[in-house]
Amino acid sequence: MFMKPHLPLRGIRVHLAGSIPADATLEQADGIRSFVRTLTGALLSEGGTLIHGSHPTLIEPLKTAALAFIQAGGRRDALALVRSQEFAATEDQSEEIARHREYSVVEIIPYSYQSKNEPLVSMREWMAERCDVVVAVGGKWYDTNKLGAGVPSEFEEALLRGKPGFAVAGFGGAIQGYLRENASVFSRLRNGISEADNRSLAESTDVAQLVSVIISQIKLLPLVREDIPSGRLFRILALDGGGLRGAFTAAVLAKWDEMLQRTGGNDLVRHFDLVAGTSTGAILAIGLALNISPRDMLNFYRTQGPKIFPKDRSLRHWLKSKHDSQTLQKTLESVFGDRTLSKDSCCRLVIPTVRAVHGESEVIVTEHTADRTAFHGISAVDAALSSSAAPTYFDEALVDDNSAVQKYLDGGLWANNPVLPAITEAVRYLKIPLHRIDVLSVGTMGNEADFTKYLGKGKAGWAPSSADLFFAAQEHAAATLADGLLTQARHLRVNQQTPSEIKLDDTHALNDMIERGTNVAKDTFVAVRSRFLDGFYAADWRTSRQ
Repeated sequence: MFMKPHLPLRGIRVHLAGSIPADATLEQADGIRSFVRTLTGALLSEGGTLIHGSHPTLIEPLKTAALAFIQAGGRRDALALVRSQEFAATEDQSEEIARHREYSVVEIIPYSYQSKNEPLVSMREWMAERCDVVVAVGGKWYDTNKLGAGVPSEFEEALLRGKPGFAVAGFGGAIQGYLRENASVFSRLRNGISEADNRSLAESTDVAQLVSVIISQIKLLPLVREDIPSGRLFRILALDGGGLRGAFTAAVLAKWDEMLQRTGGNDLVRHFDLVAGTSTGAILAIGLALNISPRDMLNFYRTQGPKIFPKDRSLRHWLKSKHDSQTLQKTLESVFGDRTLSKDSCCRLVIPTVRAVHGESEVIVTEHTADRTAFHGISAVDAALSSSAAPTYFDEALVDDNSAVQKYLDGGLWANNPVLPAITEAVRYLKIPLHRIDVLSVGTMGNEADFTKYLGKGKAGWAPSSADLFFAAQEHAAATLADGLLTQARHLRVNQQTPSEIKLDDTHALNDMIERGTNVAKDTFVAVRSRFLDGFYAADWRTSRQ
């Protein structure tokens, strides 16, 4: 039987912080090029990924090594060229990016700082967050502007996060000056080599020896290897609940998908390893997983929303469920048919719900591991209804699992923003390390309501707004905790605040919500495309499940 070759650096991401300084001698410049080309080739051949900040002076040796790897059957995303959004705005820069994408994945990082004089800060933080190891070589400006010296800054960003580092200073440049003035760095490299050996390595100009020592030592470090298939991060798409406000989310997804297709891409959902959705977000997540286009899902909200949430049901709201659950079920059947999650979902799914009997949290999932088979055979319609049965709005969902008829309520009661159950699923059951997860979270709009005006007014005063307070607090807490777990470098939240509240069943606001979602999608497309929609698809979970 054919055995796949063992790749000892499989999944390891090495950040190369480097450039050729303008005042480098010919010998120094050739040495840096040779080191970069040799290191890249050796790393890629062993299954690793190289990340670099797209410095023009190193593009040639990186391209040479990457093309040789690709011609030998390697993947294009083994090399990641990162650049700030400020350097991706002109026509010439766009053409350059297109050329780079012939042999690498290009990540475009929006700057998140108030001052546009600091566009590279976000990029450096992004690379430091995502790498496992940092290697520094060359660099410029250290003798004239230490704060502007990029290579030492990138090196320090990674070291401050506890990443192992290797310094190559024998070819001169900023890293040489930095080590000369900061000798204590040698005790902070955490690369398993003694301080004396690190000093010797830093002074060497023997390219073959440098690369051999660095690659050999990386193999010995306690880094993540076989539990992820490549250097690519595990990507999660999380979609909030919010009733008819899901039209906003659907509009965001539809516009992104449309813009992606116009730039030569397609299959938005295939970029994600796992999709989570609650309530209306569950309907969207399941629709995407069944290969229903985002545009068709948006049309579902536009045409079926008024039928699911008819007007003038306020009196019924106080006597029984405000809206007819049968109508919701029939409209879902018209879209999903009799398809099931296990057989027909193209991606892993996480769908929060609540067991009605004791009010316990539950998660409906695809059978992506041997431990997650509890919902074998559940239909797409039943899964969607189980997460969408909002108390007072719809009746409980009844699901026959061949053992008993289970009753489920809306997952928004505990996870209206499903980002935390999605992360938990990835870490606990799929064994993905937390630092290898990247989340795109899309909300259903919030509002700037001031709840203090209801204080002290008892049940009658709180009745109209208690649910809104509950959802607002839960969504904010989930987003804040996700930021704490992943940092904002690996958690992108896309949403919009409105001055006044839009109710879960407000059909009057349908067109406004769609317009808002479309505009938000336009404003965020650059960041989302470069980070999540880069043309590299997740492996089919049905063939890769354990």
